[in-house]
Amino acid sequence: MKNNVTRFTCNGCGTCCKERLIPLTLQEAEEWLNRGGNVAVILEAFDTSVFPLPGHYNHSVQRAVDVASGEARIQVIAIFAGNALTQCPSLGEDNHCTIYEDRPLVCRIYPMEINPFLTLRPEEKVCPPEVWESGEVLWSDRVVDPVLEDQIQRSRQADRDDAKAKVSVCAALGMSVAAWKGNALAVYLTDRVQLQQAISLVRAGGDVLADVSWKVRVDDADLHTRLQGAGVELDLRAQTEYIFHSL
Repeated sequence: MKNNVTRFTCNGCGTCCKERLIPLTLQEAEEWLNRGGNVAVILEAFDTSVFPLPGHYNHSVQRAVDVASGEARIQVIAIFAGNALTQCPSLGEDNHCTIYEDRPLVCRIYPMEINPFLTLRPEEKVCPPEVWESGEVLWSDRVVDPVLEDQIQRSRQADRDDAKAKVSVCAALGMSVAAWKGNALAVYLTDRVQLQQAISLVRAGGDVLADVSWKVRVDDADLHTRLQGAGVELDLRAQTEYIFHSL
């Protein structure tokens, strides 16, 4: 059977640098902040019930931290993302990246997927159609470029290595409400200086996780009932500290 081949040539349109949040490693988040940019934090919670297949759970749990929530134990993932909701602050007037040699891993990897359970689908990307008509082969039955494959593996490893530190930073800032994975996103638009200070605290070895009880916010009556029955502490307040984005 003939493999599907996906080709790609970036035309420098800059669309992928606008109107989005850009996932960052912890080190990349520090660099983003040091350049004067803002970093948002997305908090997701889950347990084994979220994933139908063990492999999916195992992938996510390696990026998560086991925490207390009410009478239950849940997993929490903290995603640090450069704020490019207007556009990336490093995007020049000519739509060229002004930090190209130092750009984040996710930018180097795009349009490939980092999640091993997602398949590259050109129709789901923001790139114009013509970029898929020629150029280097990105994908056949696997990632073709060894440099790109290495970058994907480094990104996955950073997710695992940074997991505890990122969740600890959130705890230090009092960000302890997560959305339920697949139901919604809890997005915190952080203060740049406070986030820098919290990262420095955690880097210095500050242990801030032990005394934090996490809460979950959901937007589904059945899910609310199930989590409440499992002993998960739910956040019922009108949210003011974070943006609750239903999926």
